[in-house]
Amino acid sequence: MTDSLDLQNETALIRFEGRDEAIPLVLSLAQRAKRQICIICPNIDATLFDTAEFVECLKKLALSSPRAEIKIIVQATKINVQRGHRLIPLAQHLTSSIHIRKPDSQHSDIQNISILIDDFAYLKCPRATYYEGTTCFYDRLEVQKLQSQFDDIWDHSTADLSIRRLHL
Repeated sequence: MTDSLDLQNETALIRFEGRDEAIPLVLSLAQRAKRQICIICPNIDATLFDTAEFVECLKKLALSSPRAEIKIIVQATKINVQRGHRLIPLAQHLTSSIHIRKPDSQHSDIQNISILIDDFAYLKCPRATYYEGTTCFYDRLEVQKLQSQFDDIWDHSTADLSIRRLHL
């Protein structure tokens, strides 16, 4: 579906179906980030977020400015740690820029994937396992609404201690 879309029309609502359409959209969003990336998902999805290109985008953003932030809310990272997800060592190394938190019990039933880029772009996938949803490269009003929801969950979340690196 995305092959025929004009990705230059930043205000267009793009519908995607399947991982083959979602992966390049996620990468394109990450490449546009200048200040902040916020992600919420059940786990740090390996299909979307465990690629060398995506992790490199996060690294560049994190190192670009002391004010750059990558905030991730995820229910469980145990499987990510066990399978060697590339994002985990990056987060362990860049602790001042990359923050991974677990939601409180009130928000512990996360079934979706949402990605917010700065204050202008987003991707929404209502069911994390199906890779179907919408994205837009420029919709400040929708991002403001989604950011408010994200911030509420973030404010009630706690640091994910399972990914801490122990210094011996």
